[in-house]
Amino acid sequence: MKEKKDYKKILRYIWMIYAIFSIVLVVFLADRLICKDMMNVSNRVVLKHGWNITINDKSYENVNLEDMVFDTVKKGDFIVLEKTLPSDWKFTQAALCLHNRHTAVSMYVDDKLEYEYGHDRYSEHKTTGSGYLFINFHDEYKGKELRLEYTVTENNAFSRFDEIWISEWENAQRYIITENRLPMIVGCFLVVFGVMMTFILIFAVLISDKYRNVLYLSVFSICIGVWTLCYYNVVIVFALPLYSISLMEYMTLFMAPIPIIAYMNTYVKELNNDRAAKIYKILFYVQLICSVITITLHTTDTVHGAVALPLFQLLFIVHMIFFSYVLHKRLKNDDKMKSFAVVGIMIVAACILYELARYTIVRYTGVKMLEIKGISSFGFIVFIGVLVLDLYQRVTRSVMEEHEKAILVKRAYTDELTQLHNRGYCTEYMHSISEDKTHKYTIINLDLNGLKKVNDTYGHIKGDELICYAAIVMDKTFSADGVVGRMGGDEFIAIIDTGDRKKIEQLIDSFNNNIAEINKQKPDLGLSISYGYAVSDELVGEGPEKVYHLADKRMYEYKKKVKDSMKA
Repeated sequence: MKEKKDYKKILRYIWMIYAIFSIVLVVFLADRLICKDMMNVSNRVVLKHGWNITINDKSYENVNLEDMVFDTVKKGDFIVLEKTLPSDWKFTQAALCLHNRHTAVSMYVDDKLEYEYGHDRYSEHKTTGSGYLFINFHDEYKGKELRLEYTVTENNAFSRFDEIWISEWENAQRYIITENRLPMIVGCFLVVFGVMMTFILIFAVLISDKYRNVLYLSVFSICIGVWTLCYYNVVIVFALPLYSISLMEYMTLFMAPIPIIAYMNTYVKELNNDRAAKIYKILFYVQLICSVITITLHTTDTVHGAVALPLFQLLFIVHMIFFSYVLHKRLKNDDKMKSFAVVGIMIVAACILYELARYTIVRYTGVKMLEIKGISSFGFIVFIGVLVLDLYQRVTRSVMEEHEKAILVKRAYTDELTQLHNRGYCTEYMHSISEDKTHKYTIINLDLNGLKKVNDTYGHIKGDELICYAAIVMDKTFSADGVVGRMGGDEFIAIIDTGDRKKIEQLIDSFNNNIAEINKQKPDLGLSISYGYAVSDELVGEGPEKVYHLADKRMYEYKKKVKDSMKA
């Protein structure tokens, strides 16, 4: 037995290693495929030096964009960037790439307006969004004066400028995708995993509540996956407007906590802690109300999502602290799972805190930090993995417990010798049908003939064999139409779910034929069974016990006739 367990354990480890290796291989191959033409894709002319910048009434000359840090801009601020364009780029069709952060943009070349974005939306108090703008850039612009005018549309939008560069038009988007390939792979995985599981589990939940938590995880996975693809500008390949991308980003970010909080409800309940349950309810309803209100205000352009972002960051930290405590308490009796969960939570917390810290510092202070792209999404994958693993263990344990319970119930209601229902089950069944006064049924009492003589002459082994063959005949004849059980010794019962006497007579004929067939197959068996039946409508207003006694009386009358015929 121990060798079998060790063998299964080894197979489990082999499968885990194979799965991890497969995932790493797929990610590696995907990375190689995306980076196949990296040399051409990364060919850019970065416009970094020699900018003259005006922020409201402050001017800065000959500025390097990488070094420029300023006070966080406010809504309505006006910024002008001016520069003489180089004359040495060599692109078939060039594109100017700007990373716009909640601004309305106008581009002038030698004081001639060549491009503008977002002014109409800003005038209507709508969000302009955040993401990359790709502007068609002609060769005739070489050596001319470029002027970019920004009108800030949100408070605290940025405190430093992003890179501005010129590249081949067909490579502009590919460069963004290549640079953000890890978030793209992680985000696509989360979305595909979530969508597939959601479609399956929507129907599975109708069958069993066990799948509800997996459905919550799937919805959470979709939200985080879409947010990742939007946040890292991967969805630009679909040519969506920046304000649509920002809408998707904010909606998924604000919705993501709701399914994961709903998932954690199971863990909170298992603590049996009233204080934790109250805190959970408060957090859930606060998050739900904040998410609904914020999404509604953002979609109606009343208050934009960027304003509520600090609130959601704070709520997220509070959720992480509370649920880390819940998971720690929930897993305290499982040392292996507890260790794994604690490590997983620490990884998640570290990834999220890093992302929040980097985002906040860069946005509000302009200080550059090392950017590990996709780190937050990686943390969420670890988080989902921890929850899925724990869910798997809980479901497995639950299935095993239910299986063991089913076995115990079956043993409690099953006759050990014949494997038919026992007296206790038949009694409970008769009690259950007595509750429906309109239900018609028939009770057949059956009794083996000559069992005592067989036991006395050939022993109880032969007698048990006779009982088992009798059970086989009864089960074959009556089980499709009702319940068959052994009441004890040589007494049996069949409760048929009909009051149709013609149907009962057909079953009795089939019963006698089955006895004859068994005796033909085993001539030395000598199987003989007396029976008597009563239909419920014979005793109107009486319960199954009265019907049973009437059937029993008729069975003994039949048995007496059999004995009398044998004496004659």
